[in-house]
Amino acid sequence: MSTAERHGASLRDEYAEMTRQRIVAAFVETLEDEAADDISMAAVAKRAKVAERTIYRHFKTRAELFAAAGEWIENNVFSYIPFSSPDELPEIFRKLCKRFDRHPHLARAIAMTRAGRQVRAGFRRHLIDQHRKAMAPLARHLPAKEVRQAEALASYLNNVLAWNAMREDFGMTSGEIADAIEWALTTLLKDVRQRDAAASRGAKPGKSARKRTAAAKVTAE
Repeated sequence: MSTAERHGASLRDEYAEMTRQRIVAAFVETLEDEAADDISMAAVAKRAKVAERTIYRHFKTRAELFAAAGEWIENNVFSYIPFSSPDELPEIFRKLCKRFDRHPHLARAIAMTRAGRQVRAGFRRHLIDQHRKAMAPLARHLPAKEVRQAEALASYLNNVLAWNAMREDFGMTSGEIADAIEWALTTLLKDVRQRDAAASRGAKPGKSARKRTAAAKVTAE
């Protein structure tokens, strides 16, 4: 391939990537503006100023476009914050609340609409996996059922769904929501640690407390 041919191919690739990004951005803008359960490809094409067939030239299926949109949102709007310990989650959620506040319509759309749930599906799987890894050192001795419950609760609390529900159903500010989530997460993690410590000793959680209560009753009698 000659230098001129390589240059031409490079320009075509660059233009194709620009078009692809424009389509993704148009999809996200449409989702934010309409907050509908179904996003029309015609509406996305109109906003991106391309023909509808151009969308399918770059994204063979709607699922491909949704996945690209989810990645774009996480990279450019809400920004995934990595963590290795569940103790980091309250502060991370507080930061996310501020980002949700800057784009409340988009945050609500990805939480509540069918299209939004599809967009965040890939990210949610990744985030659930991160919660599982972070919770593992705290729950080495717990039964599988309790481990699964702890992972599910931590994952649900650190979630745009929690932000949206508290905001819409209770009229809470982001600061109030972050405080509530911190309270819930701190309480959960403390209990998980206590249960795991008890399980490592072969005791049932709360057994010592019940023994103390029984002993107190005997003494009182």
